[in-house]
Amino acid sequence: MAVVAGEILPDTGAKPWHPPAGMSLGAAFFVRGDFPWLGHYFGSQKLASILSPDIGGIVSWGGRSPAKMAARIARFRRLRHWHLEDGFLRSMGLGKTGAIPLSIVIDDLGLPVDVSRPSRLERLIEGGAETAELGRAIREQIVLNRLSKYNHLPHQPPRIERTAKRRILLVDQVVGDVSVGRALGSKASFEKMLADGLASDAQCIIRTHPDVMAGLRKGYLTNGVSTGDVLLLDDAVSVASILDVVDEVWTVSSQFGFDALLRGIPVRCYAAPFYAGWGVTEDHFGVYTKAALAGRRTRRRTVDQIAAAAFSLYPTYRDPADWREIDVFRAIELIVAQQKAAA
Repeated sequence: MAVVAGEILPDTGAKPWHPPAGMSLGAAFFVRGDFPWLGHYFGSQKLASILSPDIGGIVSWGGRSPAKMAARIARFRRLRHWHLEDGFLRSMGLGKTGAIPLSIVIDDLGLPVDVSRPSRLERLIEGGAETAELGRAIREQIVLNRLSKYNHLPHQPPRIERTAKRRILLVDQVVGDVSVGRALGSKASFEKMLADGLASDAQCIIRTHPDVMAGLRKGYLTNGVSTGDVLLLDDAVSVASILDVVDEVWTVSSQFGFDALLRGIPVRCYAAPFYAGWGVTEDHFGVYTKAALAGRRTRRRTVDQIAAAAFSLYPTYRDPADWREIDVFRAIELIVAQQKAAA
């Protein structure tokens, strides 16, 4: 049981789709090299090679080529396979800077960004009719503490010119972002989003990706866009600070949209991220996306029900100090404490 503000919240229970305790697991070389802490999420075991004869299953990270190869090897060897990814409340710092995550997701069906197949997250949202109380408590703590997936940027107002118009945030993403294609988005999705924004008579602001501004990656929107038509926002400020000054958020598949929903901001989606299709977003899906979701996400869910699944029922949290399992509320406390220590 978790206790928040005097309330006793329901126990989220075990996650029966996870690897059985004690099962020896294999992973690709780059996974074992880039995530040396990963074994702590599986009984502190040392992950073996995916070709090892003694493993009972294979884990893969993300959705790029090595993960696809791991899945093929698992099928060939008739071994179980689990997809791994960062949780939606990850850490204070970025993974690329070496920050160890407080949460990961472990899924035996598919990645939560992959709309072509159901994931455990989708099934949890579908069945989450009794989770609104838990989700409300999580949402209130995240909003109160101004948190997002990463929490290293300062809370300060972005430099945006004043306007009396409605202000729409268009969220750019990095070209090649797996979550775009897996959510059935494309370059055309961003072009449609931008065209709709420019035709809306609102002030359009494009949130640029830090890697794009640093010249390390290309963005779908921020390369070749006329700054006379829209404002490019590259201020190094927190997600919460940006959401404080916008009226709507339009996105293809970014988690930025979910952050906006938690704060009661209207969200329009041009692809199908995990939080779309449940009645809480304005969905501008194409015919192919509608066909892929046919018969799924048929129930209406609230933001709080989705939050309960995404932040509590689905991910696994551990404290990197001793690797003991914790819940989402303790993870929030740890991130806030880290922020205070760094201030």
